Amino acid sequence: MVEDISTNGKSKKGKILFLIKFYIIFLVGFFILDYFEKYLIGIVTYLSYVFTKIIIPNARLVNNFIYLPNNTVEVVEECTGSFLIAGFLALIIVYSKSSKEFLIGLFFVLLAFFVNIFRIVLVCYLVNMHPENPWLYHEIAGYGVILTLVPILVVSYLKIIEKLRGENAIYKS
Repeated sequence: MVEDISTNGKSKKGKILFLIKFYIIFLVGFFILDYFEKYLIGIVTYLSYVFTKIIIPNARLVNNFIYLPNNTVEVVEECTGSFLIAGFLALIIVYSKSSKEFLIGLFFVLLAFFVNIFRIVLVCYLVNMHPENPWLYHEIAGYGVILTLVPILVVSYLKIIEKLRGENAIYKS
């Protein structure tokens, strides 16, 4: 039951405290990541380019632009996934009760980062195949990937932690 593990069966006061901690950590994490945004753009652009090059061999990289045979994709600050990463970090910091749970959570943060890279690669593929309306494909791919894979990652993380706590009574809430 994911709804039970999302707040560890806490009282109403405990749930509110959980949410307050989550949002404070989320905002701090987001602003820290935002400070390093220009470096993140380079990393995200390069990784997106590397994976795009696998499916579109003619792709070229110049600064934060991925030049495709039929279109060009610019990776901007909003493309770095810092909002997503900050959310996952806040979740694992607030929710984890042990270093093992935290390390499992960090693995899911890495997966979330690569979900974002996959999103950009999919956008590159679609706008190259259908250059007449790139924003439509940007929106479809962006929201489709994020709204599908991120909930799957969150639920998977929570289920793994639930199973871990179920097997080891020390970590149970």
